[in-house]
This record gives sequence, C-alpha cells and structure tokens, in this order.
Amino acid sequence: MYYWIMLGLAVMAEVTSTVGMKYAATHSPLAGYALMTVMISFSIWAFSRAVMHIPLAVSYAIWEGAGLFLIAMAGMWLFGEYLNFKQVLAIGLMMLGLLLVTFDKGAPADEAEAQGRVAA
Repeated sequence: MYYWIMLGLAVMAEVTSTVGMKYAATHSPLAGYALMTVMISFSIWAFSRAVMHIPLAVSYAIWEGAGLFLIAMAGMWLFGEYLNFKQVLAIGLMMLGLLLVTFDKGAPADEAEAQGRVAA
C-alpha cells in the first residue's frame, strides 16, 4: 500500500508543479518557479519510491496519464482554459488505456521464467 500512496503523491506533486509553471508564466514568476521546483523534486522522489514495487510501465502510465487528466482539469478550473471535443476524446481514450494497463495482470508466469532461468 505504501508504494501506491507514493505513486498518488507523485501524481499530485507533478500536477501541483505544472500548475506552478503556469502560475509563474501568468502571475508571479518567483512564487511559481519556487513551487514548481519543490513539487517536481518531490514528485520524482515519490515516484522513485513507487517503482520499487510497482512495475515501471504501470507506474509511469499512471503517473503521466492521471497527471494529464488532472492538469487538464486544473487548466479549466484555475485558468479558464477550454478543451475541444477532440482533446476531451483523446484524454478519455488515454484514460481507458491507463485503466487497461493498470488492471491487466496478464497470464501468470512460470516460476522458472519469473526467476529468469531457462528449463533444461
């Protein structure tokens, strides 16, 4: 459970960092860049903890996919940005792919394959 919490924190920190980047560009450069620097550093640290247990492909898909969705929502809510139908559809398809990657555990591996040995 610890690793999933770290992944969730990494996503939230990445979103906060990106909002800080937009804030730096539109309102206050010093505050925005400070927020961005601290939060992206924390995001990468938390993500490095998450990948200790969660497969890299799954954790990266969640980190980027959930981050994109939340950043799109933050852009609309905080900065009044607009997404057209194609953009919403693209994000929706990406979220569907994220769900498929996350919840598909695949076929169970043979014990020898799981340990990297070839049967003789």
